[in-house]
Amino acid sequence: MSYPLIILGAGASHDFLKREDYPRADTGLDLWIPPMTNQLFNGVQFQTLIIKYHEMNEVVGYIRGKIRRSHPDTTFEGILTKLYQDGVKSSPELYKSFIALLFYLSELFGTITRNYYRPHNNYDSLKQIIRLNGNKAVFVNFNYDLLLERSLGKDGFESLDQYLSENFPIIKIHGAYNWFWNRFVNAFGDEKKDCYELSLNIAEALFKSDDSKQKWELVINTTKYPKNLRALKVDSLRAYSLHPAIALPLIGKNNFVCPPSHIDFLKNKLTEIDRIVIIGWKVADPFLKELLLDVLQSRTLPVAFVGGSGVDNTVKSLDQNLQKNIKLVNNKGFSDFVSSEDGENFFSN
Repeated sequence: MSYPLIILGAGASHDFLKREDYPRADTGLDLWIPPMTNQLFNGVQFQTLIIKYHEMNEVVGYIRGKIRRSHPDTTFEGILTKLYQDGVKSSPELYKSFIALLFYLSELFGTITRNYYRPHNNYDSLKQIIRLNGNKAVFVNFNYDLLLERSLGKDGFESLDQYLSENFPIIKIHGAYNWFWNRFVNAFGDEKKDCYELSLNIAEALFKSDDSKQKWELVINTTKYPKNLRALKVDSLRAYSLHPAIALPLIGKNNFVCPPSHIDFLKNKLTEIDRIVIIGWKVADPFLKELLLDVLQSRTLPVAFVGGSGVDNTVKSLDQNLQKNIKLVNNKGFSDFVSSEDGENFFSN
């Protein structure tokens, strides 16, 4: 019986549904299909939300222009990383744009989860295959949405440690749209403001102050937090404010927000898994990539690599230690993988 590690990138959410299984009149599917990273500022789909967070206008215009004009391999992550590392040196006001981007991504993927989820999806199919072949798996999910969680019946969590429970633990390395940092603010008037305004006011400090971060609490936004995210008074001196606990789409080794205990859990489980399935992930996160390479240097594990039309080029660019373990490449996407004999056989052999 198999015990797979399943890694899900943006391509897995993008190919969450087989479109022909749903009537064309279901227009919500076309409007809210989860974007690939380079499509995060798609004006046709997301213009209303983009306008709402006008503090990120400068970043939106810059990234759109660079992606249009540059080489096809130019990535959203690469452009944003350069802005984050170099742009703020001459323009600290960019920190407000990054805070706005966090709130935008949080609302965007919350809206996507609510409007795009349909039962009988590819995660359902994957779950049934796993249940027939051991009924356990470890998921590493890079996506901010909760499409996987809803499909596994895990979207009602109130604590982060619930992600590690039962047979299908989920490691959300980059966080989720309903994860927030909870921090205390001055109760003299600040509790009347919304959390977005409070976060913009101290944007640079939120990104740069490691000392302050030690005092924050990582929470899931349940019903006790109002939908408009207004700061809530705790006592005569203090209120608390929230800002999204999701990682900016940057290129970096330590760009993760999940609790350290979740990382330790993952490292321990890597000693037990017996195969790896990569769906819609380009092996671009240095942190997880190094973990995988460490495992594959000491053990030979079969790897299935699933993606779209460009997956063959991605596989060719991978480290040799990873390449030599790849036993199945599917370049027709997630939908094809879960419906094919090769895909199902990968879990049983």
